Formats: sequence, C-alpha cells, structure tokens
Amino acid sequence: MPVNRKNARDVTQLTGKPLAETLSPSSLLQTPEDSWVTSPDLKENGLAFAPETIYDLAVFMLGNPNMNSSILFRADILFDSMSVLSTPRETEDSFAATGNSSEVKMGVDAAAGAEGEVVEPLPARTIAGFELTRTVVRRFIPRNPQLDRPLEQSCYFYEADEVLGGGARNKQLLVVYTPHVNSKEELPWYHPVLRSLAYFYDFTYNGTSTEAQTQTQTEAQGTGAMSIHFLPYPAEPMHNRLERTLLFLLNTQIRLARGTRPAKSADGSNYNPTKDNVIPRHLIQNTYSRLKIKHANWLCDNWAEDTEPSKHVFEDLAITAFLIELWRSMYGAVPADEREDKKDQDGYDTRFPGFVDVACGNGVLVYVLLLEGYHGWGFDARNRKTWKIFPEFVKERLKETIYIPKPFADELIASGEESELNDIGVETHTGMFSDNTFIISNHADELTVWTPLMAALSSPSSPLPFLAIPCCSHSLSGAKYRYPAPKKEKAKDKRSEPQANEQNPQPANGDLKALRAAKQEAQTDAGMYKSMYGCLTAKAMSMGEDIGYDMERTLLRIPSTRNMGVIGGRKQTTQQWSLKFTHNKPGDGETAQALNTLGDNAEADAIIEKVWEVVQRECSREGGVRSAAKIWIERAKGLNKGQSKSSGGH
Repeated sequence: MPVNRKNARDVTQLTGKPLAETLSPSSLLQTPEDSWVTSPDLKENGLAFAPETIYDLAVFMLGNPNMNSSILFRADILFDSMSVLSTPRETEDSFAATGNSSEVKMGVDAAAGAEGEVVEPLPARTIAGFELTRTVVRRFIPRNPQLDRPLEQSCYFYEADEVLGGGARNKQLLVVYTPHVNSKEELPWYHPVLRSLAYFYDFTYNGTSTEAQTQTQTEAQGTGAMSIHFLPYPAEPMHNRLERTLLFLLNTQIRLARGTRPAKSADGSNYNPTKDNVIPRHLIQNTYSRLKIKHANWLCDNWAEDTEPSKHVFEDLAITAFLIELWRSMYGAVPADEREDKKDQDGYDTRFPGFVDVACGNGVLVYVLLLEGYHGWGFDARNRKTWKIFPEFVKERLKETIYIPKPFADELIASGEESELNDIGVETHTGMFSDNTFIISNHADELTVWTPLMAALSSPSSPLPFLAIPCCSHSLSGAKYRYPAPKKEKAKDKRSEPQANEQNPQPANGDLKALRAAKQEAQTDAGMYKSMYGCLTAKAMSMGEDIGYDMERTLLRIPSTRNMGVIGGRKQTTQQWSLKFTHNKPGDGETAQALNTLGDNAEADAIIEKVWEVVQRECSREGGVRSAAKIWIERAKGLNKGQSKSSGGH
C-alpha cells in the first residue's frame, strides 16, 4: 500500500469526482485490441520540468520502486537494451574489477535468483508517432519474501520530437510498464491490478533560442503536462485502492521530479556517491531479509530492555547484514548456512580472524554474528538486561569492562599515578586485541575517535581493520566536544564554518523547501561539515588518515539518522587475505615472501609515533595527555557508579 505523502499537485485541477466517473479512452494508446484509459484527474498541467529531467527520474526509478512502495526493497535489472544499467552479477563484477569487492569472494549468489538468468522482454507495442528508444526488464524485490514474491516487468521508453511553427519545439516521453503475468491472480499485492501502466510527459519549449531547446536543467523554458494512462483487466472495477494508488503514483512522480538533478551518468545514479560504494546494495538487502526472517521475531519477543525493541533489533540486523557482506568481500568468509567446509571445532569459519564489538551495548550485534558463524566478542562499561536472554555461549563472550586507552594508561604509569587505574572498581583493558581482529565501533560515543588509534596500537606492524559508525561527538578525553569543519573546507567556504553551539541548524519560519535543500546538501562533502555529526565523521576519517589508514566513508542502509560508516584498512586486509587463501600454494616462494613482509615490524615504531603525535595534538586543548587521561578516568569512575546511565554509549 502506498504511504501518504504531501500533495505535490495543484488540487484546483482535480474534478473532485470518483476516478471511475472521470475515465475516458486514451487517445494516445487506445487500439482495437487494447482499451487504454486515462482521466483528467490523472493529468497535471503547467509543469516546467525539462524532458531530460523526467527521463533521468524514470531511469532512476527503474531500480528504486521503493520510492513508490514501502513493501519493496528495490528492483534488479535483468536486461537493458542500452547495456547501461547493470544486472546484479555485473554489479558484483564491476566492484571486484575496481577493488571495491572481494578478490577472494566465494560462492556468492546473485539476488533473488537473478545470477546468470536471462529474462527476455515482452514484445513491445508499436505506438503511432513514437520511436521505441529503450527496453528494460526489471525484477521487483520485496522486503518480506515470505509474504510477497518477486515480479518481472518489461519497461519501454518511447520518444517523439517535433519542431513546431515559429521555432517552437514539442518533445514527448512515454514510459510503458507491463508485468510478466498471464492473469491478474498472478500479480503480487504491491503491484496495481493492471495489465499495463504508462507515464506520459508532453513538453513544449517556448522561444526559438538554442539554449531554450537544449537545456537539461530541472526546469526549462516552456510548459509540460504529465499524465498516467493504464490498461485495466476486462470487467475489473475501479476499486478504491487502485484509485488511491494511481493518484499517489502521479503525485510521487511530480514530487520527486522537483528534487531530481541532471544525471552525471547514463544510469541516473548520481544521487549519492557515498551510498552503496563499498558493497552492492542487493547483497546487503538480501542478507538483511534473511536475518530478519531468522532472528527478528525471537529478539523482539524476548526483549528485556525498557526501550522499543523493533528500532534496536532491525538496526543491528541491518548492520550485521553489512558486516557479513563486507567480511565476505574481505576474507571470503561466509555465514554458517552457506558453509560446507573450512570450519574450526566450534563451527566458525577458519578464514575469518575474529571480531570485537567495542561498547557493544545490548549485545544484539554480537549475538547475531556468533549465531551466523563468526567468532568474536564484545564489551561494554555496563552489562545490559538483554545479555541475560542470550544462550550461555553468547553470555561468555559479552564482557563488562571499561576501555582505558593505552596512551592514557602509559602516561599515568609513567607519572607515578598507576593507582588511578586501580580505583575504577571494575575490570579495565587497553584495547590490545588479537592480530587481525576486526574492530566494530557501533555508536560507541567516546570510543569513536579512539577507534582508528586503538586499531593501530593493537597491532602496529599490521594495523587492524575496523568499521566505526559515529554517533555523539566526544574528544579523546571522553568529554563532549564539537569538532570544527576541516580546514580545507573552511577555506573553500567560510560561510559553512560551524559555530560552537550550532548543531543541525534549521531553516527559519518552517521553510520546508529550504529544509529539503539542506538535507540534500548534507549528503555532499561540503554540506556534511555544517553538522556536528558530519564534523565528527570527518574527524574520525582524518585521524585514521593521519596514522596511515586508507579510509573510506559509506552511507549505511540502516534505520537510523546516524548511518555513516567509516571504514579503515579494508583494502589492505583484502589484499592480505587474497594472498593467504587464494594464491598461497606450496612452493610458491614469491607469495610466501609477500606474506612475510605483511607482518614486518619495520614500520611499527613509525605508526606508534604517529599515534602519539595525534594523541598529543588532540589532548593539547585539555592541558595535555595527562590531564585528558585524568578526565577519562573520572568519567570511567562515573560510569561504574551509574552516574551516566542515560548515556547510550561506552
């Protein structure tokens, strides 16, 4: 069912009558064989969108039907006559070729059975006055495959271009969608009960200038009209649900067109360069669907916290899905359900080196990862009620312990204040993890900016890989602190420099258009630095870069506004595991030599020195490393005494 959205249409153009009373034959598509219909209520006049904008939107929507239905994840492209849009397998191959996916990936199935499958498009109609320019076959992928099945659909792009008198020009775009079914009973719930559906955009340019006739901005000099035409099943009545769906589809098309920017690539994928840039979308969504079916009900039914379970459970399952596919790409490690061999005595994948979830909170992430066959553990400053519901083997891997950064511990010991470390009253550790351990820092608050530092200090000769998902902003001392925008961004735009007490500034006077523009800008590198969250993310990135990490930023598909992932060491680790498990054969002297150099201690001292320089620099504003260490210790004592129980972090 479509969700209600703000009306983007001019309601004065509507008749106010039930749609069934306003239907009339479509002069555009009507044939003796097919009784296409339309309605004045399914037409919006007076639009200024350039035809190119509508085309770009139509291409974008091919893979994103979730913009029209919350029941859908996406659509996988199975065929494109222009060979521009990629199939799931082509997407994976492209990621692998550019180093953004695994060189050691093993046995990955493409989404919903699409791998290696060729689905031919249905025969295209011949439409008078129009030229067929493109044919695409897509497969709808529902969020819940237990309730809704996938559906194939052929999509046809038609165009007409005519020069009018006086130098004016008329350009028309027609997109027709036809599902691959033999009867209406085969249609899943999320698809309208129609044989075919079509969007028609008719635009007339004003004037005679070349600029007016060729510009590709969102708005052009002229007037356009958008309408919906559809082919119903014989004798099928116009149900209220179908009427609402058709009106909703037209409204959504107009609303999205207002925010559509000219495409930078032929596939229309210019919306966010940091989204789906590390792992293909379909792999994460398919794994997320599987995890929800397998784990969500039990976790929600047995939830022990006072908070709403669904928000936390689904967020952690989405992060787990990302990690599973990330580790598949890095290590070739697969979840237990896909594993036939290469297991240790506990059933864990021998190719995976292990994980640690710092500030693990409710422990759901650790629980699901363990059940999925990845060995590891988690810790937090306080145990949580949820820990008690887990099996015993999971409880054993959840530790109540407080992190004391090694530079702070070393500084206090060197200054003769070692007793400070013993007065906290709970077990502590300095973040020294096993070699090759993958560090997860999920909304870890005070530990966020420490994540790249603890990863490097734990194994200076071969720094550990990590994923950090920033949340609340803190300095290295653990005190709340808003980081300024990076200096290079300040130099580019002084107006974007954040103020000390300003966080996520809102447009004045309830200006929704300005708010939408601000949200779009926040997705860009420049706009990101206007928020506290963006500056924290940038700081975590820069700290990793300062000590030698190859850092990456990706927008995670999780139900949270704090959804930016910061990844360090992925490419280097992938290369190491590729050498270790794919090319390492007996007698391969070159590979053995390469592997030996990976653990070389030659650069360990240099990395430790870089970390120390960063710690000294960042602690200088609080009086130096010793002062920052004492602030951290006092906060740790407060956590142990329950003085910070409102905090969601470490």
